[in-house]
Amino acid sequence: MGIIERVKREIFIRPWLRQGYSRRLANSYYRKTVKDLKTDNGVSKADKKWAHQHKYFSDSIAKYDLKNHPETNYITDLDYMYLKPFNNSFTKWVHDLVTANKVLVDYREHLPKLYFNIIEREEKKIFLPIDTVSRAYGENYDDFIKLLEEKGELIIRPDRFSAYRSAYRIVRVGQGEYKLLPDELSRARMELAGCQYDREYLVTELPEELPENFEENPCKRDSYDKDSLYELISTFKYGYVIAEPYKVEPSEARMLRIYVANEKLSSTRLLDFYETKLVDGKESCRAVSREGIVDGEKLERWDEICAEVTRLARFMSEIEYFSVGVIPTRDGFIIDSVDTNPALPPVAHSKQLNDFLLERLEKKRETVVVTREKWLKAFKYKRYKEFVHRFCRPGMRPYMEKLWLTSVWDDLRHNKDTTLAQKIWCYKRGFLSFRIKQYGLTKENYKNFLSDYQYHWLNRINNDYQIWINDKTTTRFVFEPYKQYFAKYYYDIIKMQGETCIKALQDIPEGFGASFDELFRLLRREKLLALKPSSGTHGDGFYRMEYDGEKYLINGKEMTQDEIVAMISEFKSIYIVTEYLFMHRELKKIYPYSVNTIRVAVVNQTAYEPKIMQTYMRIGSSSTGFTDNVGYGGICAKIDIPSGHYYCPQKIINHVFTPCPIHPDTGVEIKGTVPNWELMKKGITDICRFMPELEYLGFDIAITDDGFKIIEINIHQDLHKVAEHSEEFKAFFRDKLALKAKKYDLKKW
Repeated sequence: MGIIERVKREIFIRPWLRQGYSRRLANSYYRKTVKDLKTDNGVSKADKKWAHQHKYFSDSIAKYDLKNHPETNYITDLDYMYLKPFNNSFTKWVHDLVTANKVLVDYREHLPKLYFNIIEREEKKIFLPIDTVSRAYGENYDDFIKLLEEKGELIIRPDRFSAYRSAYRIVRVGQGEYKLLPDELSRARMELAGCQYDREYLVTELPEELPENFEENPCKRDSYDKDSLYELISTFKYGYVIAEPYKVEPSEARMLRIYVANEKLSSTRLLDFYETKLVDGKESCRAVSREGIVDGEKLERWDEICAEVTRLARFMSEIEYFSVGVIPTRDGFIIDSVDTNPALPPVAHSKQLNDFLLERLEKKRETVVVTREKWLKAFKYKRYKEFVHRFCRPGMRPYMEKLWLTSVWDDLRHNKDTTLAQKIWCYKRGFLSFRIKQYGLTKENYKNFLSDYQYHWLNRINNDYQIWINDKTTTRFVFEPYKQYFAKYYYDIIKMQGETCIKALQDIPEGFGASFDELFRLLRREKLLALKPSSGTHGDGFYRMEYDGEKYLINGKEMTQDEIVAMISEFKSIYIVTEYLFMHRELKKIYPYSVNTIRVAVVNQTAYEPKIMQTYMRIGSSSTGFTDNVGYGGICAKIDIPSGHYYCPQKIINHVFTPCPIHPDTGVEIKGTVPNWELMKKGITDICRFMPELEYLGFDIAITDDGFKIIEINIHQDLHKVAEHSEEFKAFFRDKLALKAKKYDLKKW
């Protein structure tokens, strides 16, 4: 952007900054108005500028009849942008078709029918089953071909709703012969969004004038056999799924769009309704009455559609505002999409939707204030990201670079056991200097170890489906078929619109409601409960809630009910309340006040053969309290994977693993065999087969008297808490380093 353009932008955004909008939002509004001025939509430039001054885009002039009613109370386009994002992180539940299929288990009847998920692993496309429990349709590409032969036609579509990526029909036209044909429903979706269908020209004729820099797909054929079809699919970027075609005639296709609001986890409202379809190649959008009436006639299955959308919305009440796209079919309807960042409809919306948005706007203005400190923080972070992008190793995430720099600074100041020269030698090679003693690092052997910086750089090893396990609430929903291996989940505690709200989860005992009073009633019955962050790790933020028959205790400290409510109300992040897990009686003898968890590192590089690569036990002590974090003074004991025998207990003292054969607090020898070991190993590998999309996981396991429970699953575990790794484990990381280096064209890494 040149100097003149920068000056124009500053002049434009200055009034909006004075009104309290953030610079980021004002800049975004400026870019959209510039684009709006260039769009030929029949509105004069003068009228467009008038609309922009009133916080609207030009298409809103006709939509709201602004010229004749400039005092209209419709929410402005700028204020609608200001309200974004509307929701919290639980939008990931409907982020893609596969995740929605995992989380919304009880709603699959009206979701798209999926058969296979196509992901990339080790630079190859892999077909994975959607049903990873029974695997009724098989589990690989060969099984996909068998299904295609059986059904005759399947759809390959993007794994999430996209206005820019096309879906296609794959049709069997002979024995072992297949054709790629247009999916007219996908074409209609994309045209409604103003996008071109099949921009790769896989099923349409090439135009006389090709787009600039266009390269025809070298795998394009008139028809395909099994191998050439795989070669074509291997050229598709991003994620795709194999799905059942919708039972709808393209000429009759229409989308019903319903706007929904969940308020404070307790009430659900359907705010507005629209029917959209293509008429003579142009979008036609009409409002639908609450009763489902359009042109004097009631839409088929309207009451059933509204009831199902309401049921779905109540299930995911953590998501506050969204729209649901429903496509009527010959035998029912499909919930085709859930948009958690919905655009306003192309026609004037209802008073109910408008009032809801204006109410949200007023609340946000009361609670969100753009201060100089916030602006400075955002400015610093933006410059830091630019620094990482420009000066750090390509592929390093800014967050991980910050962790590395913080670790280096801490090591530089506090590690007195190494000289400055040794520190510099370590930092240049990607190690923290205390690894010299911990690993016995030398110039001759340091390349045998995965360095701290390399491990930071590898983050993230897993793909986007790691969203299944980066918070415990989602994990519990995803793993419903394996709920016996998880603690019982009783409550979600979430800040919504500045208020602390409670939601009862799937394992809540019958007869218990969702409130603080009910939470304490459950605590009085259970005597012990666990309160912890939904996204926490290392035991940080964990609270042991106890009722001893007379008083309440939090982490052993007596507190009144009001004090506990006040403490919880101060939480900024999402918390969960679960059953309190009790470890096996044999392990309890070592140290009874923590769960003494087992860390199990699993690699599933092929997506079909998960392997346990490393196991060790973490044991609490008086310095860790009710947790067993090794970094905070806990004890770590190795475990032999085949036998479950634990041995060689150690503590980290001054960054060095030091033998600790006897527990310092209980005097018990730390040596024996982990109970229920074979059961635990089988359960963990079964779970990894259930989610083959993820290839690198760290399980924290509590061994109980009758089996085991999964406390949490880590997507990038603290690998360096144990220095010794098998050759197979090291080979996995070498492969990942080489692949990432190839991606960023690095010769050294």
